[in-house]
Amino acid sequence: MLDGTSQVATVFTQRQFDEYARLSGDDNPIHVDAAFAAGTRFGRTVAHGMFLFSVLQAAIAREIGGPIRLSSQELLFTAPTFTGDPLLLTLDPTAHGDIAIEITDSTGTVTTSGVSRFGPPQGPDRADPELIDSDPYKGLMVGTSASRTREFLTRDVADFLTLTRDPNPLFADHQEVPPGLLAGVTSWVLGVDLPGRGTNWLKQRFTYHRPVPVPAEVTSTVTITRIRPEKGLVNLATRITADDKLAVSGEALVLAVDVAG
Repeated sequence: MLDGTSQVATVFTQRQFDEYARLSGDDNPIHVDAAFAAGTRFGRTVAHGMFLFSVLQAAIAREIGGPIRLSSQELLFTAPTFTGDPLLLTLDPTAHGDIAIEITDSTGTVTTSGVSRFGPPQGPDRADPELIDSDPYKGLMVGTSASRTREFLTRDVADFLTLTRDPNPLFADHQEVPPGLLAGVTSWVLGVDLPGRGTNWLKQRFTYHRPVPVPAEVTSTVTITRIRPEKGLVNLATRITADDKLAVSGEALVLAVDVAG
């Protein structure tokens, strides 16, 4: 693992956001439609949370210089990340052997933070998410689910690794779907179906249960578990299966204020 704190400077472009949208399927207009984004709280397009996650994982892989397998990930998106803004990616090993990750923009604002844990795949979470009785919001109701299925081939993995500059040897032969590309299917469901276009991802926890070999038919399912209408917040359980076997589970918190009701 890392011997000490490492920092990497970078700047993102709209072309990168568009390419991640193509690979993941998530064409939520807050990421790719300048006219739509101009009418939101952000004023312009913002990065996909899972693109940022993918870039951070690639930075860790470059620093480690060897194969590393992600076992779980916690992410917090506290501010938007824009194109053209000089950014600083910070990787900081913890006392427990994990890596704390952070993205800071040119104003010194932390836009993204979290903790990456590496090691063998973890056991599955509880099969049935806990549902909390909540009032509907913009047509959204607790217990509602949505799914999307996407097939990943070797060329998709190759394009993803080029986009993120990820040198992790586990993916070098393009025979395994990287975590950030798997997570993109969840981004697709949240940003297009439930809650829908205009969704802003605030927080995510992923647990990885098994590697996903290529080619793979990947299905992401999200289920609303709680709604806080007064704040426009929606909690969801997230599950990713590959060839009908559970690969990733977790929980998401999103802001649905900009979703059409």
